[in-house]
Amino acid sequence: MSEVVQLTRTIYRASFMLTPLIPLHVHLVRGERCAAWIDSGVKAMFPQLMIALKAANVAPEKVRFILHTHAHHDHIGCNAQMQDATGCLIAAPAAYAAWHTDFERHYQEFARPVPDLIPDTPALRDEVLSVLDAPRPVDIYLEEGVTFDLGGAVLEAISLPGHMLAEFGWLDRASGVLILGDAITGLDWPILHGHLSVAGYRQSLAKLKRLLDAGEVRRVLFAHFPPMSPSRTRQLIADAERYLAEVEATVIRVLASQPAVTLEAIWTQTCARLGRQREFRALSTVRAHLQDLQARGLVEALDDGRYALR
Repeated sequence: MSEVVQLTRTIYRASFMLTPLIPLHVHLVRGERCAAWIDSGVKAMFPQLMIALKAANVAPEKVRFILHTHAHHDHIGCNAQMQDATGCLIAAPAAYAAWHTDFERHYQEFARPVPDLIPDTPALRDEVLSVLDAPRPVDIYLEEGVTFDLGGAVLEAISLPGHMLAEFGWLDRASGVLILGDAITGLDWPILHGHLSVAGYRQSLAKLKRLLDAGEVRRVLFAHFPPMSPSRTRQLIADAERYLAEVEATVIRVLASQPAVTLEAIWTQTCARLGRQREFRALSTVRAHLQDLQARGLVEALDDGRYALR
């Protein structure tokens, strides 16, 4: 899939297949004064993004912003090309600003959360770094509630951490459209898509439900899912809640299988029990659940580096 689609009067979507199973959608919001991209996708998408501008009748110089949801490589990968073509400003969470300018740090912190367990290999470097074009600094640091008035479309930043420790959705209250990055992760992929804060993820799902219940959102657009109605989004949120519970229960079962367990064993056995690939995102996910269980007093970290149920 490699296409450009008009979703509403003012929103266009460019799509790309990251893998045969995983799509990536990047959204253009056209206002009366200027336009903004929500994320920039991967570097190979640049021709498609330019096609989307033409389809939307947006001159390159009218693209004023790239408004990021979060700083992962597949969401910031076309920043340099788009900024060179349009002169736009890059807006992103301050917590991960270094990931935009220091790709080595991006790689190490993202793909090697525990360096002793994740070897630094050419294949891993290629997976993370090959989709990025060039470093570009963040021009605007985002905070909850900040708004960008494009003229006829006002995009408001909604804080939705979990997948990362800082992530935003973008809500146009006038149209009732909410655009998300990975605030709801891929739930049935071959990999554990990854989340860094279990409590943050649960709180973000609860916030999304409140927005839906308040009637402020009439359509939700995603980076990796098709557009959804409020009712379908509620179903996806329920699926995500079950997913979090399943991962937590699996980690607990692994811990209960022996008096003390290493992080590597918990990671390996959790992936095996869930039928997911044993890779770096899963390691970050398992570690997040262990940290959450520790914070709740259910698990303790032993002096020898192993973990045990209390």
